[in-house]
Amino acid sequence: MIIVNGQRYSTIVDAAHELGVSAKTIRSYIEKGLIPEPPTVRYGVRVINHFPTEFINKAKEHLENYRNRRGGRA
Repeated sequence: MIIVNGQRYSTIVDAAHELGVSAKTIRSYIEKGLIPEPPTVRYGVRVINHFPTEFINKAKEHLENYRNRRGGRA
């Protein structure tokens, strides 16, 4: 969890914990298109990915659909 301008945002580590995989695996899933790109927040010159509950739920749905098509494997 990070705080930007008083607002709390979930990080990739938080998303990894929720999805039961590593942060590296989430990056791989995004790169391969298995889950959508996360929303971003601008903090000065930095653009930070954040992983709100809605994103996590959508990612779980995408992964479940993918695993069902592949016979249980991601």
